[in-house]
Amino acid sequence: MENNIYSQELEEMRSQVAILKKKLDKQTIISDTHIRNSMISKRSDMTRIIAATIFVGMLSVPYCTWIFYKFGLSLYFIVATDIMLAVCLWITIKQRCTLKNMDFTQGNLVGVAEKLNKVKTHYHEWIKIGLPLILLWVSWLAYEVLTNMEPSPMQVGFLTGSAVGVIIGGFVGYRINRKIVAKSAEILKQIQELQNI
Repeated sequence: MENNIYSQELEEMRSQVAILKKKLDKQTIISDTHIRNSMISKRSDMTRIIAATIFVGMLSVPYCTWIFYKFGLSLYFIVATDIMLAVCLWITIKQRCTLKNMDFTQGNLVGVAEKLNKVKTHYHEWIKIGLPLILLWVSWLAYEVLTNMEPSPMQVGFLTGSAVGVIIGGFVGYRINRKIVAKSAEILKQIQELQNI
């Protein structure tokens, strides 16, 4: 009789453990899905920001070429500016393609984390390359304007407008850069959380 009671209690406990295990598995699946959807959303934000940057970059190449030519700046400066903008544009497009091709829906996120870490490092390190490049370009622009334009209010206006444009562009570019780095870090943290589930 006692064995029968213990057997029933044991069966009931096994049944409750099985129900609890199913609930935990379901909770893990929901948590996994929620985290993956969050990562996809952050990746979409990043690709949208980068797409806007690409759009502005594509407009700047013909605009800068036209405006610098119109104001009589040297062909060397115009070509160097176009090459600089084209290279920056190509690198940005490449980073966007890398992000766009990341698959957060599959089980293994190790490869995704490696690619995302490269994107994050690129944007983090880009300041070290971009800032000296911009300083060199701005110095050359000032030299070109002072050398090729007659001293006039137009020359002062061109230099002032260029300075304001560089400051605003630098500020916006820096903020975009920080957003991409921050969102990449958030996704990498979520990948780590998923691997610990």
